[in-house]
Amino acid sequence: MSTGKEKIIPILAIAVLLVGTFSTFYVHANKIDGEKDTITINNQKFTIKELLESVEFKTIELDERNISGLALDKLIIFSNVNCPSCHKYTIIADDSYQKTVNWEDMKKGILTDYKRTYFKDKAHAFWIYNVIEIEVI
Repeated sequence: MSTGKEKIIPILAIAVLLVGTFSTFYVHANKIDGEKDTITINNQKFTIKELLESVEFKTIELDERNISGLALDKLIIFSNVNCPSCHKYTIIADDSYQKTVNWEDMKKGILTDYKRTYFKDKAHAFWIYNVIEIEVI
């Protein structure tokens, strides 16, 4: 004779597997395609893929580890800003968090392929996640 536990355990296992499978499909269906993921620099939209293929990489040492990404100063030059040293730059995240830096800071900063900025010699508050725009002011 079978007990109630023997019937419930397989049903619960199937339910957990179904929830996991549908959750995986949902996450992947709503994931932003890296080719469509854009960032606006100097009022121009660029795909991350385009920037990764066109702009010089740089490695900086932060908190005793090396981090590589696109050189922020090269991004600005790539976007055809006239007189880059004459401007300040506001880096804006998708949640509207923003910080403004000068050209000297941009020369020491990077943008990683997952859209995060890091700056050598700046507080962690300048390490902005999910950058959507670099505004030239």
